[in-house]
Amino acid sequence: MTSVYVFDLDGVLWRGESVVPGAPEAIARLRGAGKRLFFLTNNSSQPRRVYVEKLTRLGMPADESEIATSASITAAYLESQGAAGKSVFAVGGPGISDELGRVGINVVTVADPEERDLDCTYVVVGLDKNFRYEMLHRAQQCLIRGAGFIATNRDGQYPVENGVIPGGGSMVAAIAAAAEREPLTMGKPEPLGLQLLLQLAGVAPEDAMMIGDRLDTDILCGNRCGVPTALVLTGVGTREQAAAAPEGFAPTRVVATLAEL
Repeated sequence: MTSVYVFDLDGVLWRGESVVPGAPEAIARLRGAGKRLFFLTNNSSQPRRVYVEKLTRLGMPADESEIATSASITAAYLESQGAAGKSVFAVGGPGISDELGRVGINVVTVADPEERDLDCTYVVVGLDKNFRYEMLHRAQQCLIRGAGFIATNRDGQYPVENGVIPGGGSMVAAIAAAAEREPLTMGKPEPLGLQLLLQLAGVAPEDAMMIGDRLDTDILCGNRCGVPTALVLTGVGTREQAAAAPEGFAPTRVVATLAEL
């Protein structure tokens, strides 16, 4: 029996600033049934406390301990690699700086003097709506000097109320092209974030479910971890894409809305 549900956010619980119809009721129903809920997003742009505030504002109260972002996953990984006390050049929103700072990493951004880039041992890249040429150039130079290259996620698109906008993967692609380097990716479909949540919940993969709107991130991630998956049709993915999905990308089930969980 499924005891843990892991939800993507964008396209599943909200689109931009608009709640997905029926999402608050589904979350309340699952909590009322004693299920444990987590929220796993590839969006690295905001600190986890901002997602807590947004979930609460949209009628889905949550605790920070229930949320993992590609930025918090990146911080956990870098901490495990002994990066505390070292410097990282970051391209992205405040979520990256917040999470890296929590584990004692010195964050360098385009707002800092360029000479600080010389100390950077990693370049971390996520969604940045203010992305510009200077960021591209400085990240490129760090990578040419040998810094490690980490993408919080490779999502090319980001769902909003009236369609999609460029996602963090667009910034990653530009920097990868400039430096002729490919990054290590932290967010979905890589399994680290979901594995950490399963460990936190203390459950086997088969006792959880990953719910998302993208086959190439949410569903592939769940499948890689041996977790049953549900594609919800309120975001990017379609029923036709699910039916034609190759092995590894196919969801366990497809639901039109969260009411069907």
